[in-house]
Amino acid sequence: MLLEIGRMSQFEKYLAIETAGGPSWHPDGSRIAFAYDAPGYFQVYIVQIEKDKALWPMRMTFEKDRCTNPHYLSDGTLIFTRDYGGNENFQIGMISDELDLTWHSSDTKAKHIINSITKRSFFYLANITDKSRLDVYRQRLPLKMHSPEVLYRPDEGICSVGTISDDEKYAILEQYFGNNNQNLLLLDIIGGEATNLTKSLNKSRTNRWSAMRWLDKEHILVGTDYNHDIVRLAVLSLSGDFIPIKEIENTVKHELEAGTYRPDSRHTYITYNEGGYTTLWRGVFSAEGVTGLYQIELPPGSVITSGDQRSYSWAMHLSPNHDYLATTMSSATSPKNIWITDLEDFSSWTGTIARTAGLNPNSFVNTTLHNFLSFDSLPIPYFRYVPKGSNPEKGWPAIIMIHGGPESQILPDFYPVLQFYLSAGFAVITPNIRGSTGYGRSYMDADNVEKRLDSIMDIKHLALHIKQNDKDIDGDNLVIYGGSYGGFAVLSAMTEHPALWKAGVDIVGVSNFVTFLENTAPWRRKLRESEYGSLEHDRDLLESISPSNKIERISAPLFIIQGDNDERVPLSESIQIYEGLKEKGLEVELMRFADEGHGLAKLENRIKAYTRVVEWLAEIL
Repeated sequence: MLLEIGRMSQFEKYLAIETAGGPSWHPDGSRIAFAYDAPGYFQVYIVQIEKDKALWPMRMTFEKDRCTNPHYLSDGTLIFTRDYGGNENFQIGMISDELDLTWHSSDTKAKHIINSITKRSFFYLANITDKSRLDVYRQRLPLKMHSPEVLYRPDEGICSVGTISDDEKYAILEQYFGNNNQNLLLLDIIGGEATNLTKSLNKSRTNRWSAMRWLDKEHILVGTDYNHDIVRLAVLSLSGDFIPIKEIENTVKHELEAGTYRPDSRHTYITYNEGGYTTLWRGVFSAEGVTGLYQIELPPGSVITSGDQRSYSWAMHLSPNHDYLATTMSSATSPKNIWITDLEDFSSWTGTIARTAGLNPNSFVNTTLHNFLSFDSLPIPYFRYVPKGSNPEKGWPAIIMIHGGPESQILPDFYPVLQFYLSAGFAVITPNIRGSTGYGRSYMDADNVEKRLDSIMDIKHLALHIKQNDKDIDGDNLVIYGGSYGGFAVLSAMTEHPALWKAGVDIVGVSNFVTFLENTAPWRRKLRESEYGSLEHDRDLLESISPSNKIERISAPLFIIQGDNDERVPLSESIQIYEGLKEKGLEVELMRFADEGHGLAKLENRIKAYTRVVEWLAEIL
């Protein structure tokens, strides 16, 4: 990789800036495992931890495709997942303390998702017997003495393991029907029976629920927006009683994000989302509330993040002796690294060094947070990045970058691709249009089903706001850009408000909601219908808002990037919009990758795609 970087242009090096994340402590507390993309795509590494030092890591996997989501088991076995060509049919690999690699799964047509780890077992989800359903499995330790066992087959929704009782007799399952609709189930692991703990609480409306940890034999700590607009911590009894934690509600006014703990530690560490930035707290929770609530200071502008099985699912991990907290942290100008916090004196240092491909970190552009009023006076936040150097006479051309989800949030995080575009002379605007998470339930639900195009109106009014108010940006040279749902937003903005755009860049985007729902992976369909509308009841609406049915309205050139193995937004979504535009004689370019899925996981493909995007935009602008 170093040789490859040596041959790169200064421009391309921005795409080679590395990411390290997803820490997992070895049971002896001496080292962590993490996902690291130094080879050009994620592989599993380990690194020894010493105070105030970042030591050289050791590579543990040498696969031709990404290896992700590493976790140590209590016996020192390191488990991880890998897929093939981005198809997301992840298999579980195991590396012993003696460095022997074996495979726990071998059905390459099935998905395996590592879900939860205890002293005695690890739990995972898999759609081995039915591709439309993810069953809950347990693998007990020692691995050689036990076979995987199915614990629960959900009749509906997707169930993941939230937390396990200390004796491993009970599990709290999080049952997902959509991003705004969950139940908590109490699973008797021995008997196999599941009881809905939140049934009576979800009668008036759907709620978001997550299980944080067991507090005692009768109470669990949960995150929920029950009776509230934002997700906050509360206590739930096994009889279904809801107990607010007033000390938290009076102290922290922002949305709960994540938490970590160890069963033998009284402290729980939790993060909150303050307009995209992270605050970190710890406290001692019980059925009576919280004591010792304390905010741990983070470097200015910090963001603590997790991903999913495609990268890493843990943002934080507490060391076995409870003396260190490892977090995946970055800022707009600092690449993602594993940070270590000493929980005695609260000093912090980077345990990893994600390299910057020889670039001076002072070249990275910081961001500022702004907002504007949309068509209905709803405030919409956005982050603004402007290249360093003297402004062009008319201002910088700008890329308005829309995140996926839509129940997601773009953060003031470090994005190599974003810094790449800035280095190429583009300002970048990253809004969190309605439908985004992090701002409460009402905001997240403001684009559901029949309100879908309201979010596209947000994009229109952002473009108008920039054109009228931002003197550093050339409002006549705006590019609409996004991936996944953000790709739909690109196509929709180009069909609903075509006069605003000089070009569009659609990455694995939805072009027609009917064909998307018909062809997406079976296990995802119901989850997506809860957000977009159902094929059975809302087909006419879905057709009416689909960009592929309005191709004649597009007037600006379009660039499309698509992986052939995408199970989320299938290749057919890009093919149909491409062919439709070609048939009408409109300017369009499609770049396909046979070894990619939902997005570009490999550096060589990112370089090929994004350098071509910049060349293409230069031809147009």
